[in-house]
Amino acid sequence: MTMRLLPSIIHFTLTATAYLHSSHYPLCRYHRLISLSSSCSRLKMLPSNQELNQAKQRISQAISLGAPAYNAGDILRCATLYKEAAREIAPLVPSTFQVKLLREVEEEDVDDEDNNEKKYDAKAWALRRVFDSIVEYQLPIIPHKISDENITYEPFTSSQLGIEPVRVMDSVMGGISRGGWISQTNTFFGETSLANNGGFASLRWRFSNMQNWSYAKGIYIKGLKHSKADEHTFRIILKDVVCERIRLSNFKAVFANPQQTDDPLLIPFTSITQMEQMGQPMVGAPAFNPSAVTEIGLMAIKPTVVGQFQLEFLEWGLYS
Repeated sequence: MTMRLLPSIIHFTLTATAYLHSSHYPLCRYHRLISLSSSCSRLKMLPSNQELNQAKQRISQAISLGAPAYNAGDILRCATLYKEAAREIAPLVPSTFQVKLLREVEEEDVDDEDNNEKKYDAKAWALRRVFDSIVEYQLPIIPHKISDENITYEPFTSSQLGIEPVRVMDSVMGGISRGGWISQTNTFFGETSLANNGGFASLRWRFSNMQNWSYAKGIYIKGLKHSKADEHTFRIILKDVVCERIRLSNFKAVFANPQQTDDPLLIPFTSITQMEQMGQPMVGAPAFNPSAVTEIGLMAIKPTVVGQFQLEFLEWGLYS
């Protein structure tokens, strides 16, 4: 399926590879960035869980030393600690974060003679923001080639979902993000904003009757395409009867199609295990109950989706 972008909604940004060859950077800076990136085996689209966890542990260590140094007035030490950590974790994180980390490290190396407290302060905060985004990041479920020919696909019907979803934006928290839905093309589009502590846009389909999906293995999406393939991730939202009794609670699964393949995306119910309340895990809460489903939704949310976005697909439903 060819991605049909809404011209007034989406503007793609440069990929990591394009960034490395950008003519906007002086030659000396270009060579420094290439040199730093050569310490990575390659700009990887997605790391393993082990690599990502290792990066998060290294970030925690850097912050545990850098934050006290910063608060004590030693901004140079904080920035240096963060820069060292950035170099170490760059090979362990997704390409979009690799580029941001290497850019911050490279920019400081270029202007060593002019460094001062103000520049170190800006550098420390810039790296801290990238670190925080990495800590929040969750590896998405991605499409794969399906070898099992016995899989049964059951598309959602208009009688199940209704005509239009309910739009739930961060305006409930004072934010200004926006989103929309084009049912004819199964297109979710909009723009997330960090203003007023916001950062998400979502669509929710409320079922008129409770759904018993206990016979199915999970949810599938066919023909998935979306903006900023190497950066944007999205979420499936599910509610069961227990969520109906706990305000602002639901279950989520992160997904993406970073390679923009035509393979189907399968989201097993076994991957949807943690109930959340306003994005925070609810320790001790029961697991998702597929025999009593009351709502399904789609979400675009920070830190991976900030700004304009678009997601579309050919079909979605249950697989078994």
